[in-house]
Amino acid sequence: MITIQVRVAVLFIAAAGGTATASWRQQAAPKPSVAALLAKLHSAERSERAEAFEQLRSNPANLQSPKVRMALLDLLDRENHELDSQLLEAQKKGYPDEGENEGYAEYYSYVLDTVDSFADWNDPRQACILVDASSSDDSAFAAEIADHAKVTVPCLMKRSESAISMNRAVSVPVLVQALGKAKGTLDHGTVQAARRIILRALQDPDEAVRAFTVHALGRYGAEDMIPMLKNVAKTDPAFSKESNSYWIREAATRAVAAIQERTSGQRELELRPQR
Repeated sequence: MITIQVRVAVLFIAAAGGTATASWRQQAAPKPSVAALLAKLHSAERSERAEAFEQLRSNPANLQSPKVRMALLDLLDRENHELDSQLLEAQKKGYPDEGENEGYAEYYSYVLDTVDSFADWNDPRQACILVDASSSDDSAFAAEIADHAKVTVPCLMKRSESAISMNRAVSVPVLVQALGKAKGTLDHGTVQAARRIILRALQDPDEAVRAFTVHALGRYGAEDMIPMLKNVAKTDPAFSKESNSYWIREAATRAVAAIQERTSGQRELELRPQR
């Protein structure tokens, strides 16, 4: 079988920068001004950015400031882009194990949680920054992204075509979930473009992308996705020597059955007389 590490779990690549962040919570005294801290958020050193972020976050009053909020939103955006550039380089090398950097993972997670606490999901730019920080295909945060499908689907579509296989493996399943929740709120052209992305994901050269997409279709896909899955059940090349099986084909067969069972139950509820 195949496993995939979430974005922040692959932060061993951050160690290549030579900047330790395990002590990112430490604060210097005396405390610098808010203006000075905002400036440090642009530092080339991760440890300095992390330290400035923690000092800003430690005072709840700071987070009420529109200027601080926008600065933290921009910080998350920069961290997303930097992480993506490093993930791309690591992907080229086959993700060599260079040691984990748990401190940076913790810092990144806190930045995301803080931004999520005040972000405006109706603002396309803010929504896309949050989408680009998503590290799981099946989590409460992924569900939150899918709940705002009208704004997030374009962001998910763009990320689903990333050159980074890990981003595709995370984003396509959330796109599937978002389409399932959209329920007529998206225009026909957007829905069709999203379906084409999902179809390509089922043929992706990366096994994780195909497997995660199949799993998501089983949970959230509609009946019109069944022909795609039946084709996967016949043709997917992934073979596990451990289980002596074409495991993605088997997953696709289970996904078809799950969709049929779920949609059949929905029809029964729709046809049941109202009391």
